[in-house]
Amino acid sequence: MISKLYPLRGLILGAVFIGILFQSQAQQFKLTQGVAITQFNYQNEQGQNVQGLKSGSGLAFALAFHKASLVDSAKYKLDQTPFAIYLGQNPKIAKLLSLINYDLGLQFTQLNAVGDIQNNAFSYQTDYIGFQGKLGVRIPLPWKFSLNLQGIASVNKIVHGNQLLINRYIDLSDDAQFAQIKIMAGYGAEFEKRFSDKLVGFFSYQQTQTLNSNPVGLSTLNFKPSMFSVGIRLLN
Repeated sequence: MISKLYPLRGLILGAVFIGILFQSQAQQFKLTQGVAITQFNYQNEQGQNVQGLKSGSGLAFALAFHKASLVDSAKYKLDQTPFAIYLGQNPKIAKLLSLINYDLGLQFTQLNAVGDIQNNAFSYQTDYIGFQGKLGVRIPLPWKFSLNLQGIASVNKIVHGNQLLINRYIDLSDDAQFAQIKIMAGYGAEFEKRFSDKLVGFFSYQQTQTLNSNPVGLSTLNFKPSMFSVGIRLLN
């Protein structure tokens, strides 16, 4: 139980560090919590998909700093820089840039799975911590709602993991299939509601999958997590 607190401690300490780093840039702050439903795709040395693996669920947390738009329409109209003048002469481009936003932050994800082969049940329980970036386009909707469509990329490293196989636990932290740094990419969407000048709430969905795998001729393991979350965004 104590070992499972270490990823959360690291997540909090990392968020404090990023907060100090970006403090001067007036970033907004996002907190997200949800569930990750992960599909394990395993291929043996012959390239055959191993049957019997089933999706498992686990917790997902994220702490991120959010830049609401690439340009501040109120500020660039007052500036006399070449870029501000260009935006003033091209309002459509200025409008587009004002809709583009991004997140930079940390995430903690439990990527789990269960299964059975030849009547032998097994399960995987893994904890990953990583850095995540999102680039989105926010579409305004009536009644202070909005829809944020995002592209997502992350780099993840296992911090704890066990496999239960026939009443025996196997440590996955040193297993090459799991210890390898996992680079993931995918897409997501956030349905947002602005409650006040300081608070936005949202429901989010995202789906990613690993991009890296072992060389040809070796067994490979890829993850495909789908995450359902709720969160808040604290405004400046």
